[in-house]
Amino acid sequence: HATRRHRRLMRKVFVFVLLALAVAPLGVSAARPMTVASSFVDSARSALGLNTWTNPNEEASDAPPWFCHSLDCPKFETTKKNAKYETRLYPPGLKWVSTVVTGVKYDAAVSQGFMKLFHYIQGANSDGAKIPMTAPVKVTLTPGDGPFCDTNFTVSFFVPYDGDGVSSTQIDPPEPTDPTVFVEEDAEGFTAFVRSFGGWTNEEKLIAQAESLGEDLESDGLDDVGDREHFVFAGYDSPFRIFGRHNEVMFLAPYPEKKV
Repeated sequence: HATRRHRRLMRKVFVFVLLALAVAPLGVSAARPMTVASSFVDSARSALGLNTWTNPNEEASDAPPWFCHSLDCPKFETTKKNAKYETRLYPPGLKWVSTVVTGVKYDAAVSQGFMKLFHYIQGANSDGAKIPMTAPVKVTLTPGDGPFCDTNFTVSFFVPYDGDGVSSTQIDPPEPTDPTVFVEEDAEGFTAFVRSFGGWTNEEKLIAQAESLGEDLESDGLDDVGDREHFVFAGYDSPFRIFGRHNEVMFLAPYPEKKV
């Protein structure tokens, strides 16, 4: 079965090559069509998740996580990891640009929030500046106070680092022109209990993953640690990535005063 899937993928890449050759200008040199074809192949491989997926066991210790796929993403320290979840420390001062959506279901909320933030990074800000895309798209779910109250969804983009991604200093983000978009900072830092999973997601899958994470923490004697009224979803992939997808659900707790 794996061999047949691989062959189907290679046929798709071959189609991209044929399209590249077909759209190449007739008057170009022989080298030009191959350059265009190579670009199409690279695009196809990226969309299929074949270019940027690497084995997480082969990462250098100081390298960004493989699932960031060369995008800026928040730095963290993993203090504990097992087959069910990991515990991370996120440092104080991380900046995000965010918007709150309410009155709709999860999928519609994420779509609305994403487009507002996308317009912000495309120039809907006080500088008219284009800002690089980052990872993850973070969604914080805050249930309503009563049975007839709507859930609030806070959708957030990570603010990129200043420079080539090696820096630990984020840019000073320009002010949004949309009054429903705002810049916020994790002033105190936080501890995150993180459960990772692959594939595409929806509200039902996220809730199921969060419930499983809660059960795992309870079985480890951590049922009274952190905030269980809210949970965070972090998605690291575009809709066009087929393989090597990475998703996370998190429960958050305060940043420890002193690391043990």
